[in-house]
Amino acid sequence: MQDTARNIVIKDLPGSAERRPLFIVGDVHGCARELRELVNKARQRVSDFQLVLVGDLFTKGPDPVGVFDLIHEFDAICIKGNHDWALWAALVQAQRRGMQSLPEHTQQTLHLVRHHRRALFDFVNALPHAIKTSVKPARKRKGWEAEYPMLIVHAGIDPVAGVAATPERMLLTARYVRWDNPSTRGKLLLVPSGYRAEMLAEAEQKQALGRPTPKGSAPELPAPHVATRARPDVSDKFRWHELHTGPELIVFGHDAKQGLFRKTLPSGRPICVGLDTGCTYGRQLTGYFPELDDAVQVDAKRSYFDLNKNVIVLRGPSPRIAV
Repeated sequence: MQDTARNIVIKDLPGSAERRPLFIVGDVHGCARELRELVNKARQRVSDFQLVLVGDLFTKGPDPVGVFDLIHEFDAICIKGNHDWALWAALVQAQRRGMQSLPEHTQQTLHLVRHHRRALFDFVNALPHAIKTSVKPARKRKGWEAEYPMLIVHAGIDPVAGVAATPERMLLTARYVRWDNPSTRGKLLLVPSGYRAEMLAEAEQKQALGRPTPKGSAPELPAPHVATRARPDVSDKFRWHELHTGPELIVFGHDAKQGLFRKTLPSGRPICVGLDTGCTYGRQLTGYFPELDDAVQVDAKRSYFDLNKNVIVLRGPSPRIAV
């Protein structure tokens, strides 16, 4: 993965007055059935909108081709997530070294998209890293601007340097950051993290403390706004959005552990909205109308990804990690 801003592609959209309202959906991860249900539910609130997907479109779920079809059916605008980048890299690696060089869940995805590999390769390769626009609230609210800027990314930004100077790796993978020097706070560094690794670490910790969760229950997510520390060797890490104070509203996905998240100014106007609610893990798929400042959710039909085995469960109920 490139770690330089030179490869960053930022797409500009007109402001609210010159386009349809946006409906921004968190990480779909191959859950086509839930995506269609969510769009139909959102249309009960707003009949006509522009669908935007925040990335992680195809992998780790049961129906990546169905998601690809819906993207075209709904004329959705998409941005690149870390799993979209990984899918592109896997297609390259499979061509050079063979399928057996890839993790099993990646092999599963490539098998599911076997008749669409060229189209998917071109599609994910062309995805932008961010979308910039502005939001005009649907109704006047006390203390809110008549119109304010909005940025849509997959994971996060460097709130000190700004999106244009944020490295690609941070845009695609940021959950936690830390200062290079806590005393001077001159530069933010990315702290690598992952949902699966964190959930497995918490499961092991709870088992070691003798507090296992009943078999078959879902992983317990922490309350919003709470940053857990699955890596004790990095004691000074914090979520990137703790430093974001506006004026942009930043809408992002990627952080299934945090879940649905909303940070506001004192006026109540949102400046951060996180939309990854772990659909492929059996939780919800979430979308957000920025003009209405309102979220819409549907429940996953089941858990599609086995965190213990790190594989997609294509049929039947999926075992869930006990934490």
